[in-house]
Amino acid sequence: MVFRPVRQRVWEWIQTNTPGDTDPKGDKTDDILEEQAIKDPEKVRSLIARENARFGNPRLPQLKGTTKLRALALAGAICLIALMALAATMATVAGVMFVVNAAARLNLPWPPVGTSTLTLAGASVAGVTAWRVGHAVLRRRMARASAENPPESRTKDDQNPVGAP
Repeated sequence: MVFRPVRQRVWEWIQTNTPGDTDPKGDKTDDILEEQAIKDPEKVRSLIARENARFGNPRLPQLKGTTKLRALALAGAICLIALMALAATMATVAGVMFVVNAAARLNLPWPPVGTSTLTLAGASVAGVTAWRVGHAVLRRRMARASAENPPESRTKDDQNPVGAP
């Protein structure tokens, strides 16, 4: 997007939105607009200020003191988290590749490519199985906890057990 100068935008706004600025032919003229700007310079300054506030500086406002330090700390934390996620992903991929490569070097009666493929597929199936079993265990624990203490057995006094005698 190309930003036009503010005065040009204000001038266009004045040309299109000011009533009664037409000559007898019905056309808008620069002379009439100049006369209006001379008659009411405060209105022109107000329009320029509004346009500056709306479109003036596309950059972020200047940060001060602790706000700048907080923004810098937040940006650093986000970068650190992204770097840690990237490192964890790379470590996982390197570990899987190490296991697949080690499996390919085994002396088995079938080709090493088959061993690598079966190792990778087996690791994937084992990971999905472990994930599903973990979620099933969590669901059972939550169901057991809610069955032991159903909502209808609770009273208003149970809401704050610390203050109870």
